[in-house]
Amino acid sequence: MSQAAGHDPDDLLHPARVISVLCGLTRVVARLALAPDDQREYLRRAGVGGSADELALQLEAVVALLEPLEEAELVDPAQAALARRIDQMLDLMSGADKAHLWEPEALSTAPEWVEVRALAKEFLFLPDPFGGT
Repeated sequence: MSQAAGHDPDDLLHPARVISVLCGLTRVVARLALAPDDQREYLRRAGVGGSADELALQLEAVVALLEPLEEAELVDPAQAALARRIDQMLDLMSGADKAHLWEPEALSTAPEWVEVRALAKEFLFLPDPFGGT
């Protein structure tokens, strides 16, 4: 099948890539909104059960792709802003002196994770920018 000029599927603004990024963003944030036991189960199934940093790394990877989508007005500004806020909160949890926050048990005990989950739930409850449900 030939490709139309200017429609490179590797281009971030290609419709399939936009959908992939936005769906990925929702999935990653949904994982951050999960209850601690469900987060640990996700990490176990992903093969990284010994560290919760996988949750942050996934968000960081998707947030890095948002700027061109925002410039093209293909992502809701409120969603992008809240995703960045969650990403910044996770960044503030980093560092050698905060390594304990990335232990799986910290998902249940650390107030920082309670805040992350609250922001992730806020993201999931944002109104649909396209008027859907």
